[in-house]
Amino acid sequence: MYADFPYYQDFFRGTLIKEEAVFRTFAERASEFIDTVTFDRLQDENLLDMHKVKIQKCVCALTEQFFRRNIAISGQENMPETSESIGAYSVSHANPLDYIQEISMSDADFQKSLKSTVLRYLGNTGLLYRGV
Repeated sequence: MYADFPYYQDFFRGTLIKEEAVFRTFAERASEFIDTVTFDRLQDENLLDMHKVKIQKCVCALTEQFFRRNIAISGQENMPETSESIGAYSVSHANPLDYIQEISMSDADFQKSLKSTVLRYLGNTGLLYRGV
């Protein structure tokens, strides 16, 4: 896994995912996806160190995409909290309609969306180059 929960919160400034265990689950999927599209080039520690910040940001962005997709597919009961009060306890959850794009997205479209995100973060690093 190329990014951890403290990085997500402190540097990426992510707010969508609230629990570290949930982040770890989807960050692992994101890291696997990055390994696939980079042809496992990040096994080379030099390349990993050279592009570390971009890779970490990419993992965080992909992690949020995997998380939103999971929320959309699993249904309303798992919607993330958007606010919580303590006095006269109150919890608000995200509107399922906010995730309509992920719900209607086919697997092929989701893969394209993931690749687009990777391209945004890693496109100019040479990690995605298919040649020799």
